[in-house]
Amino acid sequence: MDNDDRKTMPQLIGKVILTFCRLYLGGWMVVSGTSYWRTALGMSPIFPQPFGTLPASNELLVTMVHTQFFHIVKTCEILGGLSLILGIFVPVGLLMLLPVSFVVWYNAIILNHRFDKMFTPYMGVGCLYMNLILMVWYIKYYLPMMTFKTTIGRISDWKKLPRIFKSDTVDLI
Repeated sequence: MDNDDRKTMPQLIGKVILTFCRLYLGGWMVVSGTSYWRTALGMSPIFPQPFGTLPASNELLVTMVHTQFFHIVKTCEILGGLSLILGIFVPVGLLMLLPVSFVVWYNAIILNHRFDKMFTPYMGVGCLYMNLILMVWYIKYYLPMMTFKTTIGRISDWKKLPRIFKSDTVDLI
């Protein structure tokens, strides 16, 4: 192994780990969303929807189902998950999944009083951590949104939209 290989090996390992996280999080979200929709459409679920072990957790989840808010959540899981699996619009997919991941974490840790599981490897907490880690690695796509003082765009800015589909990188300014 020469000197150049040693420099790129950590980068390669990092890329493999991040790709695994992206695909795993995306797959988990697609399966979770699909399982719910199968039930909503009268089919058997891939796995049963957990409804929490403590009253606050149960109340949150049951209310989300009864108000049909879960329709929105589970659709976001599928769309965001597909975005991660297919590797398209990944920064938007991660943003879409962030509130979902946070609520899953909040329910698992706070509402179910499982503070001992805060750093254990299960998806009740892992989905938020993977989501945040991936967002850090896609930071270059979020930085342009962090403009302190912005101006409103123009209708003509819509003409720039086709450029998004022609390139791996976007320079819309």
